[in-house]
Amino acid sequence: MRFFRPVPRLAIAQAHDAQPLADLYASGYAAYDGLLDARMVSDLTPGEEEIGTWLGGGFEVYRALHDGRLVGAVRCSFPTSTCHVDRLVVHPDHRRRGFGQVLVEHAVSRARRAGVTRVWAELSPKLEEAVALFRGLGFREMGRVTAHESGEPVVLFELPV
Repeated sequence: MRFFRPVPRLAIAQAHDAQPLADLYASGYAAYDGLLDARMVSDLTPGEEEIGTWLGGGFEVYRALHDGRLVGAVRCSFPTSTCHVDRLVVHPDHRRRGFGQVLVEHAVSRARRAGVTRVWAELSPKLEEAVALFRGLGFREMGRVTAHESGEPVVLFELPV
C-alpha cells in the first residue's frame, strides 16, 4: 500500500525547454488521436517554435519534473482580471499519479498570487479524466460550445478564487 504520491518539482519553463515540451505534448496527445478530431489534436500538440513564442511573452508555462524527467506541463495566461489555464499535459507513462492535479493546483495558486477573481479552463468532454480532475478541484461547468475549427464540443469551466 502506498501512502505517498510522487511529488514533482515544478518550475517555470525557459526557452531551452521548448523542444522537450513539444515532445511532451506530442506524446501526451498522441493517445487521443481518433478520440478527438485530428484538428483538435493538432492544436493541442504545438511545435517547438510555437512554444518558444509562448515563452517569449504573454504566457507562463510550468513544467513538472519527476526523477529528472519531464512528466507534465500547464500553461497560464492572465486576460482581464482572470487566469486562463490550458494546455495541461501529462506524459502517458506518468498519468494517474497526481501530476496533473499538482500542475492545476499550482496554476490556481499562481492565479491567487496574481490577484485575479476567476480561473477559466476549457476541455473536451471526451477527456473524461481531465474533466473529472477539474471538477474535483472545484471548477464548475459554465457552458458548452463547439470549437470553431474542429467542430468538437468544449466544456467551459470556472473557479472563483
